[in-house]
Amino acid sequence: MKKIISISFLFFVFTVNAQKKKNGTIYIDHPQIQTVEKFNKAYISGDIETLKGMVAENFKWYTTNVRTPRTLEDLLGRSNYLSRNIANFSIKHWGGSYPDVLEYKKDEIVDVKTYEYLTGYDVNTGVDLAMPRYATFRIDKNSKILALWVNDDQILWKKAYDAYGTRKNGVVYKDHPFISNIRLMIAGIREMDVEKVRTYFNENAKIYDVMNRGEFDFKSLDEEMNDMKAAFELFEIMRIEEIGYPDAIAYEGDQVVILSWWKVRIKNRKSGKVASVMQHLQHTVNKDGEIVREDYYYNPAQFPN
Repeated sequence: MKKIISISFLFFVFTVNAQKKKNGTIYIDHPQIQTVEKFNKAYISGDIETLKGMVAENFKWYTTNVRTPRTLEDLLGRSNYLSRNIANFSIKHWGGSYPDVLEYKKDEIVDVKTYEYLTGYDVNTGVDLAMPRYATFRIDKNSKILALWVNDDQILWKKAYDAYGTRKNGVVYKDHPFISNIRLMIAGIREMDVEKVRTYFNENAKIYDVMNRGEFDFKSLDEEMNDMKAAFELFEIMRIEEIGYPDAIAYEGDQVVILSWWKVRIKNRKSGKVASVMQHLQHTVNKDGEIVREDYYYNPAQFPN
């Protein structure tokens, strides 16, 4: 029985190994890496003649957002545009990454896989182009680039191109029912009525104190209401004055953001000192007008001691 099992096992191992067939080698150092670096340098600088001389006659350029491969003319046009319109344009290895070179024996081609970071900003619109870039260069035995596959941030590219045009993303309202909700919430603060203030918030609301919290360090509604109670024990709200008028921005979709500016007159209960604090509020509300996010900006140094 043991003999049968051993023979069966050896047959299984042989079968598995027989399914493997080596077709090349992966290199960390290879002459074609210099070919890619030369290509990137020419692409960044808009050296059209060098690019023309480096690619094969039937060169194809593939990107993630277009099904049909692009041509050499497309590549040259992009290089010419970027070199003229992107300041501090660069494509460099990302962090400690390095290219992998796959040398295929059967087809006599090499794939150079690069892990890079593209940077620069558009001198016309100011859009910052900072994105990871993964590219594969297929190179023949004559060091001609047959094809190029590029994966990068297509959403950011679209943003860069859209910035040249004018596109509406909603409507700005001077008067709106949701603005009334914010004014009534402010009235609750003026009356120092924490429970009244709370009624204008969704229970899952996130609150962000921009000047005094870390990035993405949000408060829960309970935390905010408790902090408000503590503040009312130290300070008396004497007056809140609306500066200008709030703007309700109804973006395309369901989101409405209300921007408002306020001058708050505050008295320190212990010292009796009075001071004015300037505050900017940004409220994101849901379709029912409940506040789902609050961002507020103020300078704590303005509070009376």
